[in-house]
Amino acid sequence: MNFLQIKIMKFNLHIAKISVFAFAIYLLNACASFHEQIGKDFSRDMITNEGKGKLLHEIVVVGDAGNANEPQGQQLLQIVEGYLKQNDNNKTLLFIGDNIYPLGMPKVGDKDRLLAEEKLNAQINLAQFVNGKTIFLAGNHDWYHGLDGLLEQKAYVESKLGKKSFLPKKHDAIDVVEVNDKLSIITVDSEWFIQNWDKYPNINEESIVKNREDFFEEFRSLINKNQNKVTVVAIHHPMITNGNHGGYFSPRNHLFPYKKVPLPILGSVGNYLRKTSGASPADMQHTYYRMMVDRLKTLTKDKEQVVFVSGHEHNLQYIENDGIKQLISGAGSKTEETRSVQPTSYTIGSLGFATLKVYEDNHVDVFIHKMTDSGEEIVFKKTIMCPDDYSGNYPEVTKTTTMASVYPPEETKKSKTYRYLFGNHYRSIYGTKVNTPVANLETLYGGLKPIISGGGNQSLSLWLEDKEGKQYVMRGLRKSSKQFLQSAIFKDTYIQDKLEDTFVLTFIDDYYTTSHPYTAFILGQLSDAVDLYHTNPKLFYVPKQNALGKYNATYGNELYMIEERPHKSQANIPSLGTGDDIIGTQELLANLEKDEKYKVDEKMYLRARIFDFLIGDWDRHSDQWRWVEKKVGKDVIYQPIPRDRDQAFAKIDGKLLMLANKLNPLRHMQHFKGNYGKPRWITKSAFPLDKVFLQNTSLQDWQHAAEDVVNGLNDQVIEDAFNSLPKEIRNQYSDDIIEILKERRSKLVDFSGKYYKELFKYGIVVGTNKKDTFIVNTSKNEVVVNHYRNKNSGDTLMATYKYMPKTTKEIWVYGLDDDDNIKVVGDKSKIRLKLIGGKNNDVYNVASKTSTKIFDYASKPITIEEKGNASVVLRDQYNLNQYDYRKAPLNVLAILPDAGYNRDNGVMLGLNGTYTIKKFNQNPYSQKHQLRVKFNFATSGVFAAYKGSFKDYSNTGYWNVEALATSSNFTRNFFGVDNLATYDKSAFRDNYYRVRTSQMEFKPAYEWKGRNGSSFLIGATYESTKIEKTNNRLIDEQLFTRLNDSYNTSDFVGARLKYQFENYDNTQEPTVGLGFMLLFGNRFFADDFNKTHQYLNSKLNFVVPISNDKKLTWSSTYLLEKIFGDDYHFYQAATLGANNGLRGYRQQRFMGDTSFVTSQDIRYKMKHITNGVLPLSYGFYAGYDVGKVWNKWDPNNQWYHSYGGGLWLNALDSFTAYGGIFTSKENSLVSFGIGFTF
Repeated sequence: MNFLQIKIMKFNLHIAKISVFAFAIYLLNACASFHEQIGKDFSRDMITNEGKGKLLHEIVVVGDAGNANEPQGQQLLQIVEGYLKQNDNNKTLLFIGDNIYPLGMPKVGDKDRLLAEEKLNAQINLAQFVNGKTIFLAGNHDWYHGLDGLLEQKAYVESKLGKKSFLPKKHDAIDVVEVNDKLSIITVDSEWFIQNWDKYPNINEESIVKNREDFFEEFRSLINKNQNKVTVVAIHHPMITNGNHGGYFSPRNHLFPYKKVPLPILGSVGNYLRKTSGASPADMQHTYYRMMVDRLKTLTKDKEQVVFVSGHEHNLQYIENDGIKQLISGAGSKTEETRSVQPTSYTIGSLGFATLKVYEDNHVDVFIHKMTDSGEEIVFKKTIMCPDDYSGNYPEVTKTTTMASVYPPEETKKSKTYRYLFGNHYRSIYGTKVNTPVANLETLYGGLKPIISGGGNQSLSLWLEDKEGKQYVMRGLRKSSKQFLQSAIFKDTYIQDKLEDTFVLTFIDDYYTTSHPYTAFILGQLSDAVDLYHTNPKLFYVPKQNALGKYNATYGNELYMIEERPHKSQANIPSLGTGDDIIGTQELLANLEKDEKYKVDEKMYLRARIFDFLIGDWDRHSDQWRWVEKKVGKDVIYQPIPRDRDQAFAKIDGKLLMLANKLNPLRHMQHFKGNYGKPRWITKSAFPLDKVFLQNTSLQDWQHAAEDVVNGLNDQVIEDAFNSLPKEIRNQYSDDIIEILKERRSKLVDFSGKYYKELFKYGIVVGTNKKDTFIVNTSKNEVVVNHYRNKNSGDTLMATYKYMPKTTKEIWVYGLDDDDNIKVVGDKSKIRLKLIGGKNNDVYNVASKTSTKIFDYASKPITIEEKGNASVVLRDQYNLNQYDYRKAPLNVLAILPDAGYNRDNGVMLGLNGTYTIKKFNQNPYSQKHQLRVKFNFATSGVFAAYKGSFKDYSNTGYWNVEALATSSNFTRNFFGVDNLATYDKSAFRDNYYRVRTSQMEFKPAYEWKGRNGSSFLIGATYESTKIEKTNNRLIDEQLFTRLNDSYNTSDFVGARLKYQFENYDNTQEPTVGLGFMLLFGNRFFADDFNKTHQYLNSKLNFVVPISNDKKLTWSSTYLLEKIFGDDYHFYQAATLGANNGLRGYRQQRFMGDTSFVTSQDIRYKMKHITNGVLPLSYGFYAGYDVGKVWNKWDPNNQWYHSYGGGLWLNALDSFTAYGGIFTSKENSLVSFGIGFTF
């Protein structure tokens, strides 16, 4: 054995040692057991007894009892029965899911039905011993017979225990049980969220929650409404877990991964893949499971009154981590190992159950009960909630008036440069003190008491209630920057605790001064002049006072407006419509779909929207409206109550800010000026609602409504309204606003007509969840859609919609639920039609030559009486067939900078542009066009790359087009084709190793994308490369010798197949995840198809945590390239260097027909830091690379290695920067770059 072979063996051994060592650390870190494990900050008894009141209620939690027919399960249920019989305390018995193993409830008549009933009955029988309710939830196994099986189980349980014994009810995903005035249980079907809805056409059909965002909003609302009660979130899948589903495995799992078959190595590999890939929907790393957890944790992290109660893991755990309390009781009939990972955690892999005891003073204790041979034993107990310790004592409110400002005057003082860049806004008004009444809540309006803090996006609001039950809202004139960032931008990451004392907050606080703080106090008078409903806000200074109680921590000592809350308790007020009820937009939309008797006052809504145009209020999303309900004969009419008009008269000035407002996502934030902005952007937030409520209006209706607004708001009305402002701020701004308002008034009719045309480019006609008939009459000049309700007494005309080809491009007709009939008759029209039948058996008859597409479910019966010129798309695709009012057409352009540096290209600057088109098929877009242009300063090379993606009508398919072009002085490196190719640094400085190339590529393809990060692509390729002739470079010496190259342009055609999988918990700072890519292709020389070669590229990357807190992680990457055949050019060879592994060597440093490299990185994430500008997370990494290339003509087997490290920065997962240095025997190379993720 020669010296070189020994050296190779040492290198290979070195690679193996690194991989094995890191893998061993992972295995040790993941070890779980059946034994009790207690975190260092926990003990078995952590009960606090001081000051507890009477026991109010007890929740007994049993999970995963689906093997209740087996001895272990039977014994556990007997023990639970004995526990229930011990006393007659008020109780709730909660079965937390996986009630029937292994496949849930089969249909009646199935061979497994009786066994399933036996398992369920064993649990149901315990209800007789409960002094209270017994509630069942669904787990993932309860869905294994699909939605029908779940509904079958729900019906069976309710037939035994009555309504609301299986929650959430019927098709709902979320529900709430108000146990008493101290305790609520929010029930969630977490498997509903994770499931692929395309499998179930009937999913959500009777629920107000139609998509996952609706679910999150409902969850947020319920958490907020129950903020003063102990709130138990009963959900099968845990938010935190230290069991198998969280990626923690025992030695048994590694040795016997499948039943009792010994697979010691394969078992470890399988567990490793399971932890990183998230391939199983049951595991936390799965995309949809993680999506649910991220949002729910963010919504509850600062909510001390919330505890999550779950099953899923077959063990018993209690964990407190990152502001979340998590109880897991999933050991009802099975056991699995677990591990105490957090310092504040308790775990045990034993059969058992858990209990929560709620006391009258809001103390809450948790108990974990382990099953023993003689019964049960409490092995862990802890007080997890204590009463609010508020004990403030404030002086009596004696002042009746005071001088106060929205912001302290010093906050409004900005430099001349700052004002030039970011504008003056209404900053001076915010810092001006005004004389205002002082509110004593004990006497105001007969006495008001706070009941709930509001949950808006920006305003800090507090709900108040008087002695008669009438509700009011106290809203701060100073908005909350943290609340805005959390609720509107960072929905899935809790960031409020990272923002203190940062420029971000200071800047947003200052940006809020673009809105006039006293707008609300004049809009009531203006609204009265045009017959619109409104609240009646009054300005008060609210000092901290005893009446605020615990809310003094957040509220008080500021200016507030106090107004009637648009709520049922205030429905009889004339300015709110004097109706029977007041409801929100989501409830209204559900009613409109439910029955034709529900109607919206279109004329009043239209007038309200035109008034929005006039005052420049661009923030009119669905939650900015309430609806007063009035019964008129058999109909129920809803009239709009606009609220929260904070953005009226917005003053967005300053050179930089005005430039930023021309870009997405700020483009809809419009500056209030004499000329209106583009119609589509000033109305972006309200556009979806306008599509719903204004489809039955004509251009004449819009013009008449605009004329009514113009006539109602004469000069005197406007001037009188502004005279109601506090006298201290009636300044030039008021005069300016008045003049602009008058100018806009003169243009209002014209702008309304423009917006009408924008709105009606796409017509959307929506039926009901009953039987409907649509007759679509097409002609050259117009399309008329008549909507009828099918009743026993005959068809009743509900509405007539007219569309003109000069305005409308396309009409979407939604039938919704029940059997619908859609007919298209008449002559050919330029307006395209899309007919979406919805559920049940829909009948289509298309007798027109107009371009028509029919969409319906493939698994549902449909009838096509006459197809005519229509194309039919039958897909079991939820997003395609489901009506969602938010699915409005919109095109968005986003441009972001791109920068970086490396030794070969020098400084690189460029732009990344993305143009997204959303039309009918928006999952998540209809088309996306991406263009990246970059200039390399070291070589003066220009690079441009384009990718276009076009969504087809499947849920997973995309037509893609990729193109690339470079300038003639775009360079790459060429060091020769040997593994021992020499390198002279001085020669590099003279461009000796650089090759000037001009390239063009065109690659069309079809791509399938899966739900959990996988994709498969098949496509064709065209490539063209020209080597620019240069003198005194290495390429000249070797071009015609060992390589099949020339200076002529070479063209290639071919095909490629590509599989890719990527799933990381966080793309910016991954702590666990897996990435894999496999590309195989074939190239033919365009001028000689006998000359060809194939290529194979593959990449594998793992990221796993190697410390309990996940700050220390190990990343392992493997890259392989292989060329098959001899007919290829040097620029098509397999290479190593810099970006392609071996980070201490230059790009394309080594070249051959095969290359392999592995990179092993250890990363450590430091704590978040606040630097006064942005909240940053940062970390360090150290890495080692080793690799080589192979050539048929070069037998040398030398391996090359490099090592180094660097620093990365991450600002709120939106901006990233990195820098590093890697060293080899040839170079020490520095690189850095920046990126944006929004």
